[in-house]
Amino acid sequence: MFYRFNRLNCRIPMDLDNLYQGSVVLVGGSPVLLEEKCLGKLNEPGIMVASMNNTATIVPSDIWIGGDKPKCYSARVIRDPKLMKFASLGKRNMLAADYIDWKFIPNTYFYGTTETFNIDNFLNRNRDIVWWKNTFYIAIQILNRLGFRKIYLAGCQFKIEGKHYSYDMTLDQEAVIWNKRTYSTVVDNMIKLKPTFERKGLEIISCTPESPLNAHYRTMNLGYAIDEILKDFPRKHNLDECVHSSFFKKET
Repeated sequence: MFYRFNRLNCRIPMDLDNLYQGSVVLVGGSPVLLEEKCLGKLNEPGIMVASMNNTATIVPSDIWIGGDKPKCYSARVIRDPKLMKFASLGKRNMLAADYIDWKFIPNTYFYGTTETFNIDNFLNRNRDIVWWKNTFYIAIQILNRLGFRKIYLAGCQFKIEGKHYSYDMTLDQEAVIWNKRTYSTVVDNMIKLKPTFERKGLEIISCTPESPLNAHYRTMNLGYAIDEILKDFPRKHNLDECVHSSFFKKET
């Protein structure tokens, strides 16, 4: 269940389950993202792009997912009315930009969190989303709830070496150690979650070079992934096949 807030501060439940279908590219903040030569193709019609955290500053996205306080993210991302945004319900009253409460930012939906789920019931549709202290888990659950059944992972290397992110942000040593430990846990859990994904009909494909997931999940070059997504999507506008509405009057 997701929520939005109106100007009277009323919480409105939103049923967004299966709003979409098909495939989505989930973009993470690993620096290897900058080495992808086909990032521009993600802008093509027919491709849905979901980004986590500040990765939306690098890749134009359709869906944005975050789990931290609004001050952690670019105000340009948070205030973009075109971007469908998902944020933690517990952060709704925090100031997002220009002294505006996050709950009043357009096109923003909030999710409740719980820590009670386990590997086997991770994708069960409950009121809340599983919070295991990493936005990646949140993103997988939300995209599944939205109806996507194939998720391509780009920029999800789960490593931190040299440059910390694809965007301009540098962590202190304590944060680096925490991130490395968290990434290791995410990889372990993703390996354990694979049977759950298969049972629920959710396919995860890694399009990230040298990701630890590549030994356990189907892998694919991002360019090939884009071609696969667009396989049955019209490549041009078929205006030559379209008729004016007056055409149907003739039929009667």
